[in-house]
Amino acid sequence: MKIFLALVFSMTALGCDTQQNEFIPLDHLTFTNSYDKNAVKVSYYVLIDHPSSDGGTLKNEIIRYVKRRLDDGQPPDAPRAASLNFVFYEKTGQTAYFIAHKEDPGGLASEEISHHREDYIANYAVRHCDGGVTEKLYLHDGPEETLLDSCS
Repeated sequence: MKIFLALVFSMTALGCDTQQNEFIPLDHLTFTNSYDKNAVKVSYYVLIDHPSSDGGTLKNEIIRYVKRRLDDGQPPDAPRAASLNFVFYEKTGQTAYFIAHKEDPGGLASEEISHHREDYIANYAVRHCDGGVTEKLYLHDGPEETLLDSCS
């Protein structure tokens, strides 16, 4: 019995150490550009805790995350937005600040997530057109990849 409990505990501990791709939405950093009601652009920021080092796995997880958010009716601005932009950063000691704080662009001690370029992972852009949508993924170390284009 003790061996069984030790084995279960060890497997649980190892499972926690290998957790990958935990997505943390920073909804309070959402930026909406609505100068033109017909061309609303919304940007969402997301941290990824323990991102996979395998580019293919990470790419697939990002795609699933965005699809799940859109399928769940989140973000709420999505139906009226001309374009959506999901910006992904790795959760580090620097970017974790934004979990509980908004950006502070003013003063000598400005703090903006875009200042942490070394933690940037990817951009997932969704553009709506008449009767269609274009989805593109931009990984930090790769070329633009068109995932869906029903606008052409």
